[in-house]
Amino acid sequence: MSGQSSNDDIFLFIMRHGEAEAPRLDDKSRQLTQVGRQQSLAATQWLCANYCPDNAVDLALISPYRRTRQTLDMVSLDIVADKVEVNEDIIPDGSAELVSDYLSARIHSAVNSKQPLKRILVVSHMPLVSYLVDALCQSYTTSLFATASIAVIRYSLRTQKGTLVTHYQG
Repeated sequence: MSGQSSNDDIFLFIMRHGEAEAPRLDDKSRQLTQVGRQQSLAATQWLCANYCPDNAVDLALISPYRRTRQTLDMVSLDIVADKVEVNEDIIPDGSAELVSDYLSARIHSAVNSKQPLKRILVVSHMPLVSYLVDALCQSYTTSLFATASIAVIRYSLRTQKGTLVTHYQG
């Protein structure tokens, strides 16, 4: 299995929501299409097969937008998140540096707790997901994300830097 690693590895799964209906006046209320639901299920199955054999993540951070909540609903059919947080900073035009700093702080604050964070799922939007991968990995390739795609980052506590392991594009 590609997701097997040492006990010290922390995996961040940066996921773009599934396909959403056409833009409208209120971007926050756009819903997933049927295709978006199927994309989210396929991405979840890939994540389970490769990185979450126990069908669990420690933390899921999601945007407050409807399509990200619906994407997490689809993911949750197969993967249980011990904790789910809606985060107002992970919106399409959010600050990747702010979100990266927040993730780093959350990871480091949990290191010596009874429940350290080993697998974190972030469900958000373009262009934030692209910029967030760059900020976490301190590389500036600005990868494009297809809908329901997932970038897998191995985060090092020692260097406080991530390494892009793979990018599932569906």
